[in-house]
Amino acid sequence: MLTLLRTRRRRAELESAARYLGPIRRQIRTTPLTPPPSPWRVSGVFAVPQLEAIGFDRESELLLVVSRDSLGVIDCASGEKIARKGGTQRDSPRPQHLLQARGIGPLEHVDVAIAGHKGGGLPRATEDGWSLELVTLEWPTQDVLLVPPGSALFVCHEDDEARFTRIESDPEIHACGFSFSGRSLVIAAGDDLTIYHRD
Repeated sequence: MLTLLRTRRRRAELESAARYLGPIRRQIRTTPLTPPPSPWRVSGVFAVPQLEAIGFDRESELLLVVSRDSLGVIDCASGEKIARKGGTQRDSPRPQHLLQARGIGPLEHVDVAIAGHKGGGLPRATEDGWSLELVTLEWPTQDVLLVPPGSALFVCHEDDEARFTRIESDPEIHACGFSFSGRSLVIAAGDDLTIYHRD
C-alpha cells in the first residue's frame, strides 16, 4: 500500500513538472540560433584541433586554451592570438587532471583554473545580471542560452515567455562561461572556440 502511494505521488510530481516546464521547452525548441544581442559582439572564432580545456586569467581578458598538443593564449577583448606553445602539460607542476594548467606567454607564471571535458567550470553569471544556462532537451545535444539582466529562464508560463538568446547548440560542448570581469563570453564546442566580448 505504501509503495502504491509513493508511486502515485511520484507520478503526480512528474506530471506537474511536465506542465510547468512544457512552455519553456517549446520556446527553446522553436527559438532559432542567433548571436548574442548588443552590447555583445563576436571577438573571434577559432578552430582548435583536439581542444581539451579553457580557462580565464582572473585579472584580465586573457584566455588560456589547452589542446592535446599545444597551449595558446587569446586576448578576448581583441580576438588576437598572443602566445602559442607546442607540446603537452604532462610535465607541468599543475597536471591537467587537477583542473589547473600553467600559463604561457603573458600568463607564464600563472596557474589557471581550466574547464573542459574532464570537468571544471567557468563563471555562469556576471555581476550586472547576465547569465548562461546549459540545457539538454534532446540528449546528447546541449543548448547554450544567454539570459539578459532582469530575467530568469524558468519563469515561463503559457501567457509569459522567457527572455533569452539561444547562442549555441552542439553535442560536444566542453565548456562555456564568462571571464571574471563579465566582459567576455566563451563557448568551447568540439574543436571550435567562439569568443564574444563587450566593452
